[in-house]
Amino acid sequence: MNITFACPECDHTSRIPLEPGTAVACLQCDWKQHTSAQIPLEGTLDECLVCGCKELFIRKNFSQRIGVAVVVIAATTSLIAWGYYMWYTAFGILFAAALLDLYLYFTVGNLLQCYRCNSEYRGLPQFDEYEAFSLETHERYRQQAIRLAESQAVQSKGA
Repeated sequence: MNITFACPECDHTSRIPLEPGTAVACLQCDWKQHTSAQIPLEGTLDECLVCGCKELFIRKNFSQRIGVAVVVIAATTSLIAWGYYMWYTAFGILFAAALLDLYLYFTVGNLLQCYRCNSEYRGLPQFDEYEAFSLETHERYRQQAIRLAESQAVQSKGA
């Protein structure tokens, strides 16, 4: 199993392999894990190893930027073909993009991600126990982060 995370101290993104008995540590600074979570040999991960959050979700192990770029390029080239009255080409481009999406959906594996700190866990033995992304849970953590940043800004102005 390996983990990709942003260090809570220096915000450096690290990707490190994890084995039972090892601690999560930043490669840039001296930060080490401060949670009681254990790395599972088999079974599921109960909580995030970086922040201790118990809410994790599964998603595809594929870059969202590349996915959006494929859709934008397919839509743009299809519109250009449509503008030149090349209907079969326009529909062919959209059909090819849909086939590429279907192929990637079935071939790309999953990863586990934390709602709070966005740490990504790859290479876990099981993903069946985890739920898919929930917008409600994501929004709760997003709003919590906004409120925390605002309260820290107010405290720093008052100090």
